[in-house]
Amino acid sequence: MSSSPVKYYLLLLLAMCFWGGSWVSGKLVVAIAPPMTIGFFRFLIASLLFVPVFLASKRGKAWNYTRRDIGLFFLMGLTGVFGYGVFFLVGMGFTTAAQGTIIAGINPASISLWAHLVHKERLAKGWKYSGFIVSFLGIVFVIGVQALIDFRLDYLFGNGLIVCAMIIWGLYSMFGKTSMRTQSSLDATTGGVLFGTILFGAGAVAEQFWVQPALIDPNFWMNVLYMGFFVTFLGFLFYFLGIKHLGATQSSIFINLVPVFGILFSAIILLETIYWTFLVGLALVIVGVLIINFPESLKDKEEGAD
Repeated sequence: MSSSPVKYYLLLLLAMCFWGGSWVSGKLVVAIAPPMTIGFFRFLIASLLFVPVFLASKRGKAWNYTRRDIGLFFLMGLTGVFGYGVFFLVGMGFTTAAQGTIIAGINPASISLWAHLVHKERLAKGWKYSGFIVSFLGIVFVIGVQALIDFRLDYLFGNGLIVCAMIIWGLYSMFGKTSMRTQSSLDATTGGVLFGTILFGAGAVAEQFWVQPALIDPNFWMNVLYMGFFVTFLGFLFYFLGIKHLGATQSSIFINLVPVFGILFSAIILLETIYWTFLVGLALVIVGVLIINFPESLKDKEEGAD
């Protein structure tokens, strides 16, 4: 572990704050522009920022990419950038930022589930699998129980799309993990963002983005700049710095703060109503994820930070 971890804790805290704010920003921007146009400009901005950093990291080094590496970059762009982005943006057109961000709390559980299915990773203790059940119960509270109290078909549909987004993000994480066995996290992230930008670009052309009124709306640019610079560029850089210096286990725990920030910003900025079912669902999701990632001993904590 780094001898001075506090600054990396602060960077991770900032990254989670940015990611929590993305749900509010996403809710605001989908009312202004269609999803492909939003995604294209968001990731175009991120690409323009990632590429110089990537090129600087390659100065004096050989570019060793196999067809397999390029294929994995494409799959990362197809799933975690384009696929996730489409489900996220379309879903936010139907549900609220508060409900979406709570559902996003199952992200670590989704990653663990895909790791189990794809990489055959097993949780060290059988009781940890109860974390999946607890997290699922949290989603039931947000989507199912809340629907019984205040049923809205648009919320139900939007929440279903957000669940799909989280499932796709877990798959993206598996492609990323495979890619990072031979390439750096910066290489893999940059490659995925570039391919995702191309895919969104094709969709934006189909939407005829150049005639969209949103392009002269300052609110549109404010939100895509926030999502491109703070959420995608700085968020990913800070998160991977945390993984590098603190370890994946300690860094992933911070993801539990994303729905907390998301609910806070939803209530303050969008003035959304926070029902008791949301808070119960949030608590269950966080507890479930903590069960899955709970270290069995001090030794496991130290190994996770290596």
